Amino acid sequence: MGMYCTLRRIPMGKLESYLENSNLLKEDFYSNEVSEIPQLDIDKSWDGIIFLLTGKSHNNVGQNVLASTILGTASFDESLNLGYGAPRYLLPEEVKSINNKIKILNVEDLKFRFNAGQMIEQDVYPDIWEDQRSFEYLQEYFVKIQSFYQHASWANEAIVITIL
Repeated sequence: MGMYCTLRRIPMGKLESYLENSNLLKEDFYSNEVSEIPQLDIDKSWDGIIFLLTGKSHNNVGQNVLASTILGTASFDESLNLGYGAPRYLLPEEVKSINNKIKILNVEDLKFRFNAGQMIEQDVYPDIWEDQRSFEYLQEYFVKIQSFYQHASWANEAIVITIL
């Protein structure tokens, strides 16, 4: 098992309904019915991507705009613990701001920021940072995140983030 991260794009009206009644979020995200909520599963890459964006693991990052790409800026009702804490979210204007920051990053930027030694030293999850395949794993998911944020920005959507 492990900690997997999923990002979901939702209209602001839906976010407001989740904030009023967090059980609706649980019902929508975890029902057996096919969901129409656009989502992106980034597997276990989430903390490695935080490191590429900030130079720190999620345990050490503090308040950082780029870390919000994965960690969000606010959380739902803490009693709604779906795995690794309560789901977190970003408002549409925050999504647009983050999109503007991450869309300018390219593969060379990411390669420059990748440092397996520091990642191991900082206990970046998961413990797989020994070789070039580790970077390729993060690169693959980061490109998907860039596209996901771009589409959410265009649609003026919020993003809900769960780590399970």
